[in-house]
Amino acid sequence: MTYQPKRAPLEPCPVEEVLSIIGGKWKARILLLTSLGHETFSALGKMLPDAPDQVLATQLKALVDDGMLTKSAPTSVNGAGARYALTTDGQSMMTLLDSISDWGMARLEAKGHGWIPPGEKAA
Repeated sequence: MTYQPKRAPLEPCPVEEVLSIIGGKWKARILLLTSLGHETFSALGKMLPDAPDQVLATQLKALVDDGMLTKSAPTSVNGAGARYALTTDGQSMMTLLDSISDWGMARLEAKGHGWIPPGEKAA
């Protein structure tokens, strides 16, 4: 039996387009970490210890497929050493995420919460 959607698809929406790209688990953090120089699967995995490898691999592939990241050829036979880098669209997405981050930080602070960027230690 073929899946039949319950509703007709909605007209394209710019906000939903953005959310469809960054809305997956870990995607915004992957983009942030890549922009900070964590460019290999191993480096990203160390910065996201709660992200299962399979989920990280799936989200990286989705970000590559969506044109946010490029993936260089691996440097070894087993696939290790591939590097991820922001594309032009990924860089422009980071500009947007920086603004969203500022807004979110103000909200967290108003609620009495703080946030420490990846790679920084609490004072």
